[in-house]
Amino acid sequence: MNPGEFSYLTKEEMTRFSAFYLAVAFGLLGLSFAGRADESPAAAQPAATVAPAQSTEPAALRLARHDAARWAQRAAVLADAVTKANAALDAANKALADAKAAAAAAEKAMADAAAAATIAEKAKADADKALADAQEALKKVEAEKKDDQEALAAAKTAVDNAKKSADAAARQLADAVEKKKEAEAGKAAADKKVAASEPLIKPAADAKAAADKAAGEAQTQAGQAALRASAFEKAIPKADATAVRLVQTIAHDRPLLTCRFDPGGDFIFAGAEDNNFHRWDLFSGESVHAKGHKSWVGTLALLTAGEQAASGQVVTGPIVTGPIVTGGHEGKLVWWNALDAAPAPVRTIDAHKGYVRAVAVSPDGALVATGGNDAMVRVWSSADGTLVKELSGHARHVYNVAFHPSGRQLVSGDLMGVLKQWEVGSWNLVRDLDAKLLSKYDPTFKADVGGIRGIDFSPDGKSLAVAGITEVSNAFAGLGVPAVLLFDWESGKQVKVLKPKENIQGSVWGVRFHPAGGFLIGAGGGGAGAMWFWKPDDEKSFHTIALPSVAYDLVLHPDGLRLAVPLFDKTIRIYDLAPKLDVAAK
Repeated sequence: MNPGEFSYLTKEEMTRFSAFYLAVAFGLLGLSFAGRADESPAAAQPAATVAPAQSTEPAALRLARHDAARWAQRAAVLADAVTKANAALDAANKALADAKAAAAAAEKAMADAAAAATIAEKAKADADKALADAQEALKKVEAEKKDDQEALAAAKTAVDNAKKSADAAARQLADAVEKKKEAEAGKAAADKKVAASEPLIKPAADAKAAADKAAGEAQTQAGQAALRASAFEKAIPKADATAVRLVQTIAHDRPLLTCRFDPGGDFIFAGAEDNNFHRWDLFSGESVHAKGHKSWVGTLALLTAGEQAASGQVVTGPIVTGPIVTGGHEGKLVWWNALDAAPAPVRTIDAHKGYVRAVAVSPDGALVATGGNDAMVRVWSSADGTLVKELSGHARHVYNVAFHPSGRQLVSGDLMGVLKQWEVGSWNLVRDLDAKLLSKYDPTFKADVGGIRGIDFSPDGKSLAVAGITEVSNAFAGLGVPAVLLFDWESGKQVKVLKPKENIQGSVWGVRFHPAGGFLIGAGGGGAGAMWFWKPDDEKSFHTIALPSVAYDLVLHPDGLRLAVPLFDKTIRIYDLAPKLDVAAK
């Protein structure tokens, strides 16, 4: 994760404000944290529980305050990490200095011992010579003055004394040689300690640099978040498509296929071209990758009552924050308590033969609708996973399903561009809507291409948007014009075909009505990726953001001012639609 990509303020403004706002963040928000508790909210809030009823304040303000608190908490944790990294580097430097001092002392001791051994060798040589001279003198006395007892006694005494001196010199030499060996061993040990201590400096220095960088980024984030919360206290800005900018990047090791924000604003959940359910903490970057499928996870949904109301609107009731359901390409549907410290499948059912293409949750959170490659739509109880109804009628793969905001209707769309409207409860087929413009048969490759790749209702339920590809010229390469079809829900008639202003090839994979901004957002691409913004009454996009690769989904943040796209380049990128604070202030 790279939270340092936020760009609300200039460098000079952050230099001036970040330290101050980090210090006052808790006071500004009326919050306090005792000690250094676990900063992960997953540790404090059990999954599958109902959070306290939300206030009537706008979600954007509530979440801005929450972000400021989390970033301030994160900054405090990383400040502790900097302290520990500094201590570790100091300890490593001290250990190296001590080792070098010991090596220098050992080198001096070795030199002194070598000098002493040299002196001892000379003393022994002198003593040995003196002994040899005394012994020679004794022989001469014995030969020439054998009757001179006094001379004999003196010569013998001289020999005895010379022998004692030679023995003493030998012992001194042996001691000197031993001390020299000990000094050499001490020097080798000291050199070994130096050699062992030196490699520890760079990792400790790197760790300190990394801790400093992370702490600096977190401090910047804390300052920005505090400024954002303070600004939102005065007035919540309107989402502005032309202000959209990248604020956060989350990296994975496989292409990402789908994602959703946690309604509480702490996490993002995702599925990818692997068999796991993924969760990233948006503040700490900590991640969880839980096994539960036997193939790619291409779709997921939050089992959250009132989830639609959490996108930038006033929230008055309790929100269930834990459970999630994921759909895999092996055909299984898996329930998770997503906020558990180590999420594991709670329930697994065989939902479809072939891919589970789409999952949708009813507005009251009671039902889960799925569509799959077996051309079936199935409705399940979110509480226990039992089958409520099986809906047949599609001739080809069902690519998408969506509940009407009223909760009384369900729409399903397939590969051939057929939309079916079902009445919730009776499950009668009400009507078919024609989106065949999004499907084509390619005679060269003898394949149908296109289908309902994205689907969304306007918040008031009066419009339906379905997304995909038109004017296909090459099914294999995915060459065609991205498009969104707008339907008037009451009449069921297609009223607009929205296309990019620029010439780009590919498909719109994700589409969302902005809850309060008066525009639609689409994301997708082919060889290249893009995000487009349309006004409902204008068929050409009024703003485009280039993406580094194709986007397979699009989801709004609960604050209604941010959005996320999962990309083929193995990242999830989060964008902000709120004007920069310096612009908003003007």
